[in-house]
Amino acid sequence: MYWLFLVIFVVTIMIPDVVRNGAFGLPEERIEEFLIFVMGMTGFLFFILKEHQLEVQRKEKLREQRRLQQTSKDLVDSYSYIGEVNRKMDMLMQIGSNLSESAVDKREIFDNILEAATFLLKGTAASIIFYNVKTEKIVKEICSDKKCQLIKKGRDFLAMEKNIYIKTAGEFIIFSSKQTTGDIRSYLVVKGFDEFQGQDNNNQEIIKYLTAQALFVYSNLLMNVKK
Repeated sequence: MYWLFLVIFVVTIMIPDVVRNGAFGLPEERIEEFLIFVMGMTGFLFFILKEHQLEVQRKEKLREQRRLQQTSKDLVDSYSYIGEVNRKMDMLMQIGSNLSESAVDKREIFDNILEAATFLLKGTAASIIFYNVKTEKIVKEICSDKKCQLIKKGRDFLAMEKNIYIKTAGEFIIFSSKQTTGDIRSYLVVKGFDEFQGQDNNNQEIIKYLTAQALFVYSNLLMNVKK
């Protein structure tokens, strides 16, 4: 392209030496002006064409960069998702392993459940509540903050519609066990949860399972105490 501009430049300079006579009824000066104009326009058109090509290449390069960035982001998201799934599986396997070992400290099982629920929903804290549906009183609460200052105690906070086992209340998401054992129902409450994670069906099913397991462990504790 640069050689073409050089050729146009050289030809333009040589026009006065090439044109010696008039033609088509036009004097020599007019023909020279016309040819110089034609060469100038030719150079200008080639310049515009080159600018267009450079702009096309620039846009293509930007598209490639965005494509590479999106690919990198997808890879990072994929690795992050795989890592999160592995973490979920590890937690469930740990809880399942603890449930199968009668000698394991039950508090450790509850702590694992609280940790899993907080991790799954990216919450700030969690609490397991055992509620007597007959007396409408909380009989036991186990909290991740160890002080059990996570939630407001009250019947309305835990109340749910029939056949509904999950609800949100402000910054809390509350899961309820479907079954009761000796009039006791378990609740798993997560505070400061991520809305997207809270709406994920897989997370919901996992935490429903954890809520049921918490009731199972608690009922075993009561049976051991009675013995």
